[in-house]
Amino acid sequence: MMIPKKVDAARRAQALGEMTRLLNGDRTHARAALARDAQRSNRTKTLHTPSGAVITIVEPESEEEIDRDRELIRDLMIRSDLVSLGFSEMRVHNRRSFGWRMWEIDSAGRLRSPMFDTGRAVDHPSVVADCPHGHAVPSPSCGCGVYYVPSWFAFSRAVEDRLFDGDVSGYAFTWGVAVGGVDVDPSGDRWGIRPRRTGRYRILGGLIPEDAPQPALPVRWLRGVTDRNAVAIEKLWDLGAPNNFHDVVARYQGEEATSFNADDVEDPGVTAWQVLRRLGK
Repeated sequence: MMIPKKVDAARRAQALGEMTRLLNGDRTHARAALARDAQRSNRTKTLHTPSGAVITIVEPESEEEIDRDRELIRDLMIRSDLVSLGFSEMRVHNRRSFGWRMWEIDSAGRLRSPMFDTGRAVDHPSVVADCPHGHAVPSPSCGCGVYYVPSWFAFSRAVEDRLFDGDVSGYAFTWGVAVGGVDVDPSGDRWGIRPRRTGRYRILGGLIPEDAPQPALPVRWLRGVTDRNAVAIEKLWDLGAPNNFHDVVARYQGEEATSFNADDVEDPGVTAWQVLRRLGK
């Protein structure tokens, strides 16, 4: 006989399958299923009773264990992509510190936060988040920080398919590096992967729609929001990158930066995903 888990396995399988689709549309659900089954086998116990009956018990999983399981699978897939595309060892090893984020772009090519009105545009490649609660950013005590997603595939699928139905006019997409520490998004999954946040995000390059104005920031920009261009932006920087992450941080740490204060951010009960959905209407 089988004693089922407290957490519905079918619901978990569906979530993992959806996550796989977001990470890379060309992958099948099989990889996620294999990883899921490998995790489950570690929690399976077989009992032989005196009567000769064999009982298989699957230990209950908490939501925290499931989230950790999902995150490990996602991270392995991101690493696999970077290795197969020939990225440097430094980039692969520090993959959680690099990522993509979205900005509104105005008629003059200036970038602004899509989440809330900061009253100013981004006028430097480095962006610093200030915390109105008095914490060093990022802190586990609050959600302040510059948010980014460490996987182009997860980010782009959510933006194009779920948010704007392919219409990304009016927005720019930047790839950058966290040089001010890294923590997770305390609100959980968004865009098919749990975002990271940092106190200092340095824009390294970006993508803009074909008819968008040229952004004013002095980094490499490619026209056309495509997978090919996203990989190209990352590869072009990686080819001339330092061999260790300490030197990456040293290169950008002391730069002049645009400072954002999250004092007027929306109601904490409203997730960034809900805000983005409103922007797409």
